[in-house]
Amino acid sequence: MYYYYYSRISTVSQSSSRQIENFKNHGHVTSKNIFVDKVQGNISFFERPEAVKLYDTVTAIKDNQVTIVVDSIDRLGRNLIDILKTIEIFTKNQINLKSLKEGFETLIDGKENPMARLVCAVMGSIAELERNKIKERTSEGILLAKAQGKFKGRVVGSYQSREKLFAKYPIIVMKLKKKMEIRDICRVTGHSSTTIIKVKKAMGI
Repeated sequence: MYYYYYSRISTVSQSSSRQIENFKNHGHVTSKNIFVDKVQGNISFFERPEAVKLYDTVTAIKDNQVTIVVDSIDRLGRNLIDILKTIEIFTKNQINLKSLKEGFETLIDGKENPMARLVCAVMGSIAELERNKIKERTSEGILLAKAQGKFKGRVVGSYQSREKLFAKYPIIVMKLKKKMEIRDICRVTGHSSTTIIKVKKAMGI
């Protein structure tokens, strides 16, 4: 079994020493198997530089005996929906996730852990409520803006500049440059094929 450790702290001034100490209590930690991102928590896992390096490293291992260890699952994403998406991508790629704080692993002997599946199902229900609340608030805001004559929608024929598009989806750009298939980029990043094709066309490839 290969163990890799992932830590995220919000700012450069913060220290990851507590998380790293917990990792050392778990197993052997070296400069080659630990990845530390110093980014805000509102950035998606697959848009973080060290997280991308970690994912590329573990998916290059062919025998599917990889465990990514985190201090707690909230280190994985910007919100519950994003965390669940990340866990789903890990599971599809036979990557086991171990959370020290929550005390569970997502895979056991290569198969989904029933307890972890139950936890994720409960989290999924909460995430669905969160999604519905966001949609409801957005709809209410649009209706109010329309009533006040402030909402006009997207201007017909408007477009994003190539630079802005590339800046918005740097991970997609990187994966396309590596000649990854669109379906694989969808699975890794969680973005739709429509978005990826849009970026691909802008890149002229």
